[in-house]
Amino acid sequence: MNNDTTYALLVRSEEKGRSIMETAVYALLGLSAILSILQFVQQPERLPTTLTTQGYEISDTSQRS
Repeated sequence: MNNDTTYALLVRSEEKGRSIMETAVYALLGLSAILSILQFVQQPERLPTTLTTQGYEISDTSQRS
């Protein structure tokens, strides 16, 4: 009678070439994430250096004579 767990069966039945492919896929995913971050880091800043908005002045008329 075979009393192996499901996990033990999965570990023993793992394909040999599969781990190499998984490593390559994970490496490409990591590389693409790093390249995406670097792309945003190297973008020039497009925000205006000064804000040009119309300000509203609040005047206190009680101080004027």
